[in-house]
Formats: sequence, structure tokens, C-alpha cells
Amino acid sequence: MNNNLSRKNTPLANAKRSFLKRLLVASQIAIICSGAQAAGFSQLTVPDPGHKDLQIGVWYPTAKHAPSEPNTPFNQALALDADIEGEHLPLVMLSHGFGGWQGGHADTAKALAEAGFVVAAPSHTGNTFRDMSSTIDQWMLDRPRHISISIDFLRKQWRQAPALNQGQVGLFGFSAGGHTALSLIGAVPNMSKAIAHCESDPSEFICSEGFVAGMVTADMGSLPAEAWGKDPRIGAAAIAAPGLGIAYDKKALSDVSVPVQLWSTLQDKRVPHATNSLPIAEALQERVETHWIDNAGHFAFMVQQCTEKLKKFEPDTWDFICKDNEGFDRRAFHQSMNAEMVRFFKASLASQ
Repeated sequence: MNNNLSRKNTPLANAKRSFLKRLLVASQIAIICSGAQAAGFSQLTVPDPGHKDLQIGVWYPTAKHAPSEPNTPFNQALALDADIEGEHLPLVMLSHGFGGWQGGHADTAKALAEAGFVVAAPSHTGNTFRDMSSTIDQWMLDRPRHISISIDFLRKQWRQAPALNQGQVGLFGFSAGGHTALSLIGAVPNMSKAIAHCESDPSEFICSEGFVAGMVTADMGSLPAEAWGKDPRIGAAAIAAPGLGIAYDKKALSDVSVPVQLWSTLQDKRVPHATNSLPIAEALQERVETHWIDNAGHFAFMVQQCTEKLKKFEPDTWDFICKDNEGFDRRAFHQSMNAEMVRFFKASLASQ
């Protein structure tokens, strides 16, 4: 992993080091999570009036032992529907990528749960691998709403709600989920910037696949800022390979005030680093902690589905999602990334 916070003698790097120092101080004076422990899991249904019910997976700390063999669709051994362990536990929401599902980042969810967080991941109805029924404008606006109604449900209707704290919530989003996260923390895309970029570089994935054109057809540029779904309960966001990063500049991100941890792979062909993550980092300045990953592509942030079974029975899918550049160890990267996210959320949520 190449963390560009180690680069010296630039104003942006100095600002980032100052930001990290504040986070580390906060982590020393406020302990919000206990040490490593077992992880429980529950599958919940969240009512969404006027829409399909939302399915969410919830990982959480528990005193109950997990079985020795995997017992979940995402190949983890978890204590199903066990009682939660702990009090005043912080909540972190996960938002999967385009056409993904709730189990797409199960390793990150489990790592956070073992560190004392409650982690909830919705399968974004209308934009999952089983259900791609939503139009571009629908899923872009539905996704932040899914996160917000899930927070409402977990805090008010979940049987284990009393164990949650009522402070601010963490959020992790990958790819389209990165765009979701940006919307939830107050970013408003600059459609003129996105259109101009697609005119100058129509080969970029989000342009060539018609996403920006679909947003133009739906007249999303005329939406008021509040339509994008900012939720003031979100107190920190970890964002990986943010989709539609081409639409964000300093003005588009001016209402973002929470700590952001930004991840980007330098060989990403779907969400190219130079036109997406890098401009966001430059615009956010002292509000962002960056992690630039050498020798890796877009799907390096997904590991749970990369099993020997997938490699044997669906080799084309394996090559598309799981094949890495020589010398890149995806599982080792995830261990490091998950540890960094645990640290980030402990520190940033404790400081608020």
C-alpha cells in the first residue's frame, strides 16, 4: 500500500498530517469500542413504503461463539441472530457498488464488528446483481435514502436498538457506494463539470456507459441540493473509488465538513484515479486522509466473493473481479485497509 500522506513538503500533505494528528489525539482521549471479539449477524427487512422492502445485513459484537464452518452466503462463520454484546455501540453503514449486494464488503463489516462497531449493509433495491430495475436517476437518489431509513429502523425498531449509541454514524461506500457516501455527507455533483469531462474524454467508463447522459436526460442538474440526501447524522465517511468523481470540485464539496478517508487504486480503469479521487482530495484538502494504492485495479476493494469455487466454476467472473496484477496481495491489502478503517472510525467518531 502506498499511503501518500507520507510524501513531504507540500501544503496538502502538511494539512493531512495535521488532520491525522487530531484524529490520533481524539482516539487517545475517547474510547468508544472494545477490543476484538466474536461477530454476530442478522438479516433484517426494512419497510420502504411505496417501494420494495429493503434487505439489510447487520454485523455486531457478541459473546456467543460462531460455528467452525461458514454459515452465511458470503462465506463467513458468524453467530446468527445472537444477542449483542456491549452498550453505546457506534454504527457504521456500508454502501455497495453498482450491481453489488450487502455481502460485497463482508470482510470489512466483520472486522469493524470485531472491533466493537455495529455494521449495517443494505442491498440497494433496484441496483443489485439480482435486481437492476432502477433507472440511473432512481438508484442515485434511492441509495442515500436507503441508508437513512436503515439508520432510522436500526435505532427505533431493531430488537437490539438499545445497544446503539445515538451519536453520529460512520459510512463506508465503494464505487457507486462512494457516490452515495458523498451525497450523504453533503456533496452536490456539478453536472456542467461532468458533461464537459465526457465531451473531452468520452472513453471514461461513466461517460461511455451512458451514466452521465442518463443524468442529463433526467435533468438531475436542476435538482435542489437537498434532493441528494444529505444526512446530518453521518459523522465520518470512508470512500473507495468514488463513482462520478468527475463531477466534484471545490464548490460541489463545499458543504462537506466531516472527516473523510479516501481510497483509490492507481490502475483503476473504471474510476480512474487522476480524474476522480485525486480532484476530490485536492478539493477537500485538510478534511481528507488519503490512501493511494499502487499496482491495483478497481475491484481490489472486493475480496469476499473471490473464492476457489468462483475461480473453478465461473472463471470469466473470476478474471473480471478477482484477477490481480502480479505482486499485489489482495487479502493482505484488505487486512491493512480494514485496520485503517477501524482506526479512522474509532478516532473520527470519538472526536464528535
